[in-house]
Amino acid sequence: MTTDPRGLAALKRQVARELEIMTYPRIDWVHPRTAPDGSAALDCAVIGAGMFGLATAGLLRRERVTNIALFDENEAGREGPWVTFARMSMLRTPKDLTGPELGLPALSFRAWFEAQHGPEGWEAIYRVPRTAWMDYLTWFRRVLDLPVNSRWKLVTLEPAAEGGLLKLGFVTPEGPQTRYARTVLLCTGGMGAGGYEIPPEIARAVPADRLVHAMDVFDPTRFRGQRLGILGAGASAFDMAIAALEKGATRAEVCVRRPELPRDNPRRWMETSGFLAHYVDLPDAMKWAYTWHLKEIGQPPPQPTFDTAVALPGFAIRTGFPWEHIRWTGQEIVVEGNGRRAVYDSLAVATGFKSDLALRPELAEIAKHAARWRDRYTPPPEKQHAAMGRAPYLDRNGAFQEREPGKAPWLGRVLTVISAVNLSLGPVASSVSTMKYVAPRLVDGVKRQLFLDQQAEDWAAFHAADHAELRPFTLPEPEAA
Repeated sequence: MTTDPRGLAALKRQVARELEIMTYPRIDWVHPRTAPDGSAALDCAVIGAGMFGLATAGLLRRERVTNIALFDENEAGREGPWVTFARMSMLRTPKDLTGPELGLPALSFRAWFEAQHGPEGWEAIYRVPRTAWMDYLTWFRRVLDLPVNSRWKLVTLEPAAEGGLLKLGFVTPEGPQTRYARTVLLCTGGMGAGGYEIPPEIARAVPADRLVHAMDVFDPTRFRGQRLGILGAGASAFDMAIAALEKGATRAEVCVRRPELPRDNPRRWMETSGFLAHYVDLPDAMKWAYTWHLKEIGQPPPQPTFDTAVALPGFAIRTGFPWEHIRWTGQEIVVEGNGRRAVYDSLAVATGFKSDLALRPELAEIAKHAARWRDRYTPPPEKQHAAMGRAPYLDRNGAFQEREPGKAPWLGRVLTVISAVNLSLGPVASSVSTMKYVAPRLVDGVKRQLFLDQQAEDWAAFHAADHAELRPFTLPEPEAA
């Protein structure tokens, strides 16, 4: 595939042109606030400079909320999973999905890709290559000149003592730093919702150098010449198997607890402008029913991922094989379950993220006061689900809500699109699929808070301003009858 870097220069000019056309209203309207340390408080601190962080920051600026900053704990160019722990060759969503482009065609992935490879290059790809998506996001940040602070790790988030502000503590290469903000957007994906863990019974049984989680960052050549057992039924389990076999593993077995591998994926059916935009308007019982059903049926790997895996020598699937007993013999790992037995050299756990705000030390104050779904909704006995009950109960703009009214009103200033939002905002709320609808709603939540903060000032300015529409004039005297 040929590449023409000159196309990006022309595309940058087109982005500037489209932004100019779409800037109405262009009046700066947000009144500044002074922080307790004398600095100018940020109107919005965006935590996470991945795809949602960049998209919301771009939208905020277009809406004339300009005193913002983004903070990401990773090095520049390594935000999100795309070049760290993600191992698929291509994104799992259709290539024609709209994402962070703010409604501007020139900012879309397709425009960026075609600027380098032409329309024929676009037609030639089946889905978006994973590393190309990271390159696109890097270009997106650069062309919009977004203020990203890399290697700034959020460690505390709490209300400031005065001024209706939020106080954020960071660990940075230059040492501890404090920033004050009027609103905060948490755009930290699955890790920001809790993280991941290896079941303790597996961790206790296996030497650390023989065990990984699919979300760990490592070189898959570590499995060269080994037999690898993988626990999980989703895409990441198959991605792990493919990566291991392509780097020299002799065998990679995907072990599934269910008697059959899931085949259905209703999430594609949900990708309509009705469902993606208005899931948030459904009653709680319906939201719970949709999410519970999706968890019950599971989610298969995409067809191309499945086909790639099964075509590789050494790949196998073991269904109906929960890992009930695991032991290390000193040379190999013996796994038993449901009357079956397998022997491996290494194990990988690919069971996804664990959503639990209590696992995030930086969100301790939020976890202490925020409403969870278990606080607001009681499902039927047959649809109880502990993890779903732990999910934060958010408003339609993605803002946290108080568990006890009046105890923590500052929570409404913190909005989020971590993976735990899916029950409140939609089953694919934290993915590319729904950015077109969720990102503007988050931005509206920030703007709403800022606008209501300054209503007294606006009322005074409304009366003090000169609103004359016409220049002074003198009417001619009417002619005598």
